This record gives sequence, structure tokens and C-alpha cells, in this order.
Amino acid sequence: MTGSRAPQPDCAGSPGTSPSPGGAPTAGGGLYGATAPHNKDSRGLLGVKQGAPPTVSLRVDRAVLEQRDLQGRFSYHGRAVSRSAEKEPVDRCCSSCWPSCGDVRDALPRLSGACSAKRAAETVRGVLPIVEWLGRYKWREDLVGDLVSGFTVAVMHIPQGLAYALLGNVPPVVGLYMAFFPVLVYCLFGTSRHVSMGTFAVICLMTGHVVTAHTTPGLSPGPLGNATAAPDTPLPSPIEVASAVALMVGAAQMLMWALRLGVLSALLSEALVSGFTTAAAIHVLTSQIKDLLGLALPAAPTGPFKIIMQWVDICTHIGTANVAAVIVSLVTMLLLTANNEALKPWLSRRCPLPVPVELLVVIAGTLLSMGPGAPLASYALTPLGHIPTGLPAPAVPRPALLWAVAIESIPIAVVAYTIAMSLALIFATKNGYEVRPNQELLAQGASNLVGSLFSCMPVTASLSRSAVQEAAGCRTQLTSLVSCSLLTVVLLWAGPFFEPLPRCVLAAIIVVALRSMLLQVRSAPGYVRSSRWDGAVWVVTFLAVVLVDIDVGLGVGAALSLVSLVCQGVRPVCHLLAPLPGTDLYVDPALYGAAQRVPGLVIFRYAGVINFATRSAFRDNLYRLVGLVPEKELARQGKVQQGQLRDAPASSTANFVEEMKRQEPAELHAVVLDMSGVVRVDAEGVRSLLSVAAEYGRINVSVCLAAPSDVVLRSIVRSGPAPDRDRLRVFPSVHDAVTAMTASVAADQTQARV
Repeated sequence: MTGSRAPQPDCAGSPGTSPSPGGAPTAGGGLYGATAPHNKDSRGLLGVKQGAPPTVSLRVDRAVLEQRDLQGRFSYHGRAVSRSAEKEPVDRCCSSCWPSCGDVRDALPRLSGACSAKRAAETVRGVLPIVEWLGRYKWREDLVGDLVSGFTVAVMHIPQGLAYALLGNVPPVVGLYMAFFPVLVYCLFGTSRHVSMGTFAVICLMTGHVVTAHTTPGLSPGPLGNATAAPDTPLPSPIEVASAVALMVGAAQMLMWALRLGVLSALLSEALVSGFTTAAAIHVLTSQIKDLLGLALPAAPTGPFKIIMQWVDICTHIGTANVAAVIVSLVTMLLLTANNEALKPWLSRRCPLPVPVELLVVIAGTLLSMGPGAPLASYALTPLGHIPTGLPAPAVPRPALLWAVAIESIPIAVVAYTIAMSLALIFATKNGYEVRPNQELLAQGASNLVGSLFSCMPVTASLSRSAVQEAAGCRTQLTSLVSCSLLTVVLLWAGPFFEPLPRCVLAAIIVVALRSMLLQVRSAPGYVRSSRWDGAVWVVTFLAVVLVDIDVGLGVGAALSLVSLVCQGVRPVCHLLAPLPGTDLYVDPALYGAAQRVPGLVIFRYAGVINFATRSAFRDNLYRLVGLVPEKELARQGKVQQGQLRDAPASSTANFVEEMKRQEPAELHAVVLDMSGVVRVDAEGVRSLLSVAAEYGRINVSVCLAAPSDVVLRSIVRSGPAPDRDRLRVFPSVHDAVTAMTASVAADQTQARV
């Protein structure tokens, strides 16, 4: 990488004193031999008082190393930094890197003639995690916890399934189907032990919008998405549309799994998800006001500002409210709130099993409405309606209907996966195991595909059920099998029992469950304070979802998140460094008053990416902080005319022209580029680095790189012209670079005097 070896003075010097880059001798045994101060009132990194730290001395006695010396002496196993670009092999995905492709390797067998039995077993365990954990299941230790949590979650599924089905504008029994068929499939394919799949308010609401759009005359383009369909052709049923959405969501998630796009969920930032779910909760709340108050409202408006128009309709028709529905809703909400705020915390300290208050409320509401002489039977409360018994026959949605809902299903697929993956990571971190993002895509995709055959809407994980499932002692996904076994009884025999249940009871359950999502609005000021970009993402996403629509708001928020990533990526963090006397530590002199600049040498730290979009920012920040523009210095010396040297636009230094005219030429001999914060350099970035080094070389200022990663080194070797690359000196640390450059400058000055 370098044309000649640098002089290698002993870094430690003599045992008593040693030179430091700042020019001050280091007492106590060498450059690395400073003794930590003993301060009884020391403070930690955040200013918190701590006890006296132990006195620890550090001493390292070695020669200065360049990068190729380090690789040659210490058995470097990567690609050596070679002077010949032709000797550097081109990176390609070979067999040595295949084990890093964990999910694809586990899911797809590698063919090398014939699959061995061991490889086939690994493939099966990768695709079906249940084979692995069920074979190692600890029946005595885990069975009781899984049985208890399975029963508890099954009890929660009943009221939530009945209630959230109403959000999807489908019959209530669909919510029970969603708690059975997709949950069974996820148990086979999922890697999370604690998430509870099934209904979730936001996903059901998004699906409900699609169902309404394709089943309402005047809104639907046609029963099969054909705008020219005959006017007397019947529209598809809500269950048909919901099943089609579930199938397309599953297909989208399976495609994402095949393309290994599980990482895309990381693009939905916490601020985006918080703003989105808070705004979606307002949509859910608005949709339940009709049942909550027993109002007689016209058809819900569509398009932008429909939330505002819905509230106008609510206020206009408030006189049609059913007093009995208002009282029942209020009593139900008070009971559920008292349970969540007082009873549940009190019981949790005395009993590990939660009290199923939601189910008790549903049973009580059903009993009070059952029969002509029941207390609530004479108040014209809207009942839940017919709930069929038995399991539905499998049916594939019509292909034309699938195409009609395809585009609308994509945001549902992304949101459903993001919610489930976020919860899976939370519980995995808390309980000390790993989940595989791409395998979770496979599990969710398969769950939705199978569920679509049995009249299900798209499913995702529920925070409330997952938290209860973990608290009740869940150890594995055997909990889901127990839950499905109990729900079979409800589906086969107990469904008609809930038919008289007033819809206002389920609306009250939904509204109380929204409390945690609505209270996320309190996090908005925190996002604004921590980062203007995060605050903007939260506010814009929230307003777009509330004022326009859920899917549009999600797209706007995701686009703004990407814009924020790009804008922050092209605005890197740059500052100068200076050594602390008596140490090998280099810090920002603007923050540490004891730091001493090295005479004739500037240390420039750049944190970020150097690519085609940031190369101008790299140059401009370097020239601004170093205080010396080679082009201006050459023009001042009369060596060349201004503008003949650089291939970059002359406007890139326009901000510094006036400053440089007033500045006298500095006695600068060397520039050290600290590359420890550079994560990647593309071909344009490499050319910019080499160009900067060449420009400074023409005014007798040496430039070297310090602490680059192997990724950066390989980019330089592959992309840089051989002559320029070989003249660039590279050091494994800033201290090596400063020591070597200081020694080289001193040697040159001594030779010049002679």
C-alpha cells in the first residue's frame, strides 16, 4: 500500500520519559504508560458521582506499524493490502460466505450431487422450527406453563375475536376463525415463543377499509375489480374480500421471504410506527362511536378528511343515541378500566393467572340480553347476530378478486410483519433467545395463506395477548396448540350462545383496549426533542393518517423516513482531533481543554459514508477544518492558475474563498485522516480520497489514512489507480500515523537544515 517503509522509532522511548505527539514528555513509563488519576470524587460518563476508581497503569512498547506491516506480522486471514490491484480477487459469494445466509440455507437445501441425510434434517429443522423445539421439549418443566397460558389466551381470543371482526366489516365468527387456523400454522413455522397471533385492531381496520371499498355500491369498481362490469352483477361478500386480502398479504410476505427482505422492517422507524399506530387508533375509535352510542348514522364517508366528516355526522345525529346503549357502554368501560388500573395490578402480586374480565363482561352482556324477558332485551340494542357452528369449508378466492385487492394488500402485509416482528424481538430479548426475521416472514406468510382458505382476515401479533401469554408462564408455541384446542369447542358448539350479545359491549372492549395506543401521543414531544427528523416523521405520519387515510399516511411516513436517512447520510459528522498529553487518546479539542494540537499536523476525523453523494461534503469539510485549500495555496504561490488543479466543481470551495484570502499560509506538513468512522467508500469516494492526497502533495503536505476498516481498504485496492494508491500511506491506528508522520517531518526538517 505504500511505496517505502516509514521510520519506526520506539513508541515508548526510555523507561523514564517518552515523546508524545503533543511535544510533552510522558512521565511514568512510556507513551502508553500514563497512570490513571486517583480522584475520590470522580464522575462517570454522564456526570454521575462514582467511587474512587482503581489505579491502573498501561504500558505498550512496540514499533510504529503501517497497515501492511500489521497484516504481515500478525497472521492476517483476510485479503492482504497488496500493491497490485491485479492480485486482488474480486469479491463473490463463495462457499465460505454461505453460512452467513442463515435463513436461506435453513429453508432451501443445498444441492451438491445429492443431499445428505444430515443436510436434509437441517433443512427440515430450518423450515419447521417445531421439529427442533418439540424434540427438546422439557415436559415436566414447561408443560404446566404452556397449558395455563394456552387456556388464558384462548379466553382472551373469544371477546377480542368477536370485537375486532366488527372492525373488518365481516361477521363476528371470522375473528374466531382467525384465532384458530393461522395460529396453528404459525406454531409450525414461527421462531418466537411468546407472540400470540390472531386479530389486531390496526390490521383489522385496514382490512375493513378494503372490504368496504369492494362491497359498497358506488365505491367498488366492480365485483371483480372491473370497472366495466355489468350493473346487475352481484358484489362480492365481505368474507370473500377479506379472504382475498389475506391471500394477497400472505403471497406478498412469502415473496418478501424468498427475496430475503426481512430487513426492510427496520426501515419503519420507531417514530414512524408510533405515529402511525396512534393515528390508526383514532380511526378505530371513530369507527366504534356508532355502536358505542347506538347512533343511526349514514354510510361512512370516504376520501381525505373522512375522519372530520365522520365526527360531523356523529355530532349532527347525536340526538338519535340509544340511552340504554350509552349506559351499557359506560358501565362496561368503567369495569374494564377499573380492572386494568386497579384490580389487575393488585391480583398480579397475589395470583399468576389474570382474571378474564373481558370474557366475563361478554358472558354477562349475553345473559342480560338472552330471551324476551331479559333485562336488556326490551331496549332495542343491536345484537351481534348469527354465529354459525362448525368449521368453514376451504375455498380459494376468485383470481380476479385477488388482482382487485393486490395493491391495497401490500401496506397491510408490511405493517402486519413489522408489528409482529417488533413484538417478537422484544420478547426474544427479554427471555434470551433468538428469532429469525426471514423465517418470521415465512411463518406469517404461510399463516395468512392458509387462513385465507378458511374465511380469515390477515393476522398479526397482539401486544396485549402476547404480554398475557408470557406473564401466564408460556415457554413454547405449544401454548398456541392448547389455545386452538379450546377454541375448537367454541367453534363447534358454543358460538350461538353469543348471538344476543349487544354490539355496544364489544365496542366498549375495543375502545378500552385502544388506551395504550392513544396515549402514545405523549411520546411525540420526546421524539421532537431527541431529533428534529424523528419529530417530523412522527407528526407528518400522524397527520397524514388522520387527515388522509391509513395506507396513504403509511406511505408518506415511510417516504419521509427514507428522506431523513438520505439527508442524514449526506451530512456526516466531522471534526478535528488532538492528543491528550501523556496518553495515546485523541479527542475533539473543542470539548477537551487539555488536548494539545500537534505542531504542523492536523488530524481530521470523518464519520459516515464517502460516496458519490457525500464526496463534495467530505472535501469541503476537510478544507474548512484544515484551513488550507490546495488550489488557493497553489494560486497564491503562483504555481498554477486558479481552477486548473481540481477536477471537482469550483463552487465546492466557494464558501471558503473569502476566509482563505484573509488567511496566511499555515505551516502545515501532514494531514492524518481518521477513517475509523467511515463504514463504506465507493469508487467515487476512493477517487476523492486519492485526489485530496495528490492535491495536498503538490503543496508539500503529506496525507495518510488511519484506522480504516477492511471494507474500506478493499474498496481502495479495487477502485484506486495503482500509482496513486501505492503512494498513500495507511496506518492501523491514529497514534501510529501521528507518531510516524511526526518523525518523518522531523527527519525532513533535519535533512533540510543539513
